[in-house]
Amino acid sequence: MNNEMNNNINHNEQNRDLLLLQQQGLIDAQNVSDKLLNSAASEAPSPWFTSLLFGMSGILASLFFIGFLTLLLDNTGLLDSTLAVFIIGGILSGIGGFLFYNARSRHSPFWNSLAFAITLAGQGYIAYALLASEIAEPLNIGLLLLVQLLMTVVIANFIYRLLSATLALSCLFYLLNYYHLSEVSLGLLALITSVTHLQRYRLAAFIPTKWRMDALEITNAIGYASAYVLLSVSVYFIAAEYGNSFDSLDSYGEAFSYNYYLAQGLLTLASLYAAYFILKRYHIKLLSAAGLLISAAIVLLGIMSIYVSGLLATSLIIIIATANSQRVLLGLGIIALVGYIFWYYYQLDTSLLVKSASMLVIGIALLLLHWVLIKGYFANIKPNANDNQERLS
Repeated sequence: MNNEMNNNINHNEQNRDLLLLQQQGLIDAQNVSDKLLNSAASEAPSPWFTSLLFGMSGILASLFFIGFLTLLLDNTGLLDSTLAVFIIGGILSGIGGFLFYNARSRHSPFWNSLAFAITLAGQGYIAYALLASEIAEPLNIGLLLLVQLLMTVVIANFIYRLLSATLALSCLFYLLNYYHLSEVSLGLLALITSVTHLQRYRLAAFIPTKWRMDALEITNAIGYASAYVLLSVSVYFIAAEYGNSFDSLDSYGEAFSYNYYLAQGLLTLASLYAAYFILKRYHIKLLSAAGLLISAAIVLLGIMSIYVSGLLATSLIIIIATANSQRVLLGLGIIALVGYIFWYYYQLDTSLLVKSASMLVIGIALLLLHWVLIKGYFANIKPNANDNQERLS
């Protein structure tokens, strides 16, 4: 399963990125031809059931390997030493990273599954060493965040980079909550999602040529991870609102209350930032008639969903996915949006009739806005040729 997803996503992404970078003059044309020929010559697609079996074997192997090594460390007493467990986790992660590199050059599902099992075990021991140690709570989470960022950069595997980036962003969200900066979470995650999905080819221009392909893959993994964490965090805030989880005391005994207006304002600003870059592809300024109309719609949606922040977050994900023709991200956003609507509708805080009427008005307003924009502004507008690569990112 891991290998099949990695082959379908990573291989196509690499070939597409190579061609787009060559079109923009960021890498050499001869270099593109050589890499595409080598990729086509070395790629030997295996049947889906073979990839599925290797993926399942990798997951089972990691579980058995962790269990066996844990028993061995417990009998030798090394499991009681935080430093020893951390060193063992680092060694396993280094071995797994080398195997991932070897699997990538050979296109071997066996080496890929083995590397996934060993690296997963190594990261498990590192996380255990940091979380179970005597290190103070904010510091150990911060160290785990740095470790996961390092693994995201070093490990040459898209699926593993996706998992590491997701864990790193989750640690970042935890740290923001710990320091009572929860209001920043949604806006920051939305900003990361917008930049990594809409600006990653422009960011690649600042990377040295030999590292650009790896940088694009890392940015792509962070982009998908940030979108997933953004949707998950939105669920957390909805649950916290109805469970009164934000009305608590901080470490100094002072009352702490979540500021919904500040949080929604930052999320709205991040959405306007994404809209600016999407409109820029069509030569439309944010202060033009169409730009102001779209900005007003985003602000209005932000105001109406102050206490249901997931509506604006999912709308942002859907818009970015539609602009970039990303079907996986689009499906994830639509499923999350349907879930948020059901959550909002069946909360017994107000009458269902009132909620039905408000949702009907919002739906009709958005449909009319869509019709006005398509018929009045976008019918005869073509995307900017210099930004075509961003639609395919």
